[in-house]
Amino acid sequence: MSLAKFTARSALSAIFITGGLGEIKNANQLSGAVDGLFEKLPESVRSQLPDVDPSLLVKVNGGTMLTAGSLLALGIKPRLAATILAAQLVPVTLAGHPFWEKDGDEKNGEQIQFFKNLSLIGGLLVVALGGATKSTKKK
Repeated sequence: MSLAKFTARSALSAIFITGGLGEIKNANQLSGAVDGLFEKLPESVRSQLPDVDPSLLVKVNGGTMLTAGSLLALGIKPRLAATILAAQLVPVTLAGHPFWEKDGDEKNGEQIQFFKNLSLIGGLLVVALGGATKSTKKK
């Protein structure tokens, strides 16, 4: 693995590693966001979901971020790790940063976070689609 690729993947994965640790440590405080997300779902969907402790879901999300972020940084199955992180980030972004429902400064802040996450998804997709792996084509 080249130093440049290791550095690039480490920079991309840093937010997932630190965010994952934060979610695991603060799961009880963050579980309200899960409750809020469930409240937005139609009753027909909510009634089909199993009764799971929201703090457990936060811990699972954090553990997934920490694990996939670490694998990405270390170059272990980076395409798979990036795919998992991108897939996980889509619902988190849509549910967590609905700037279209906000006004004023709150809207601006949520919009920044939404587009930051969208940019992260783009970077992860570059890795997932092979942009950060060694080419196997012979020249």
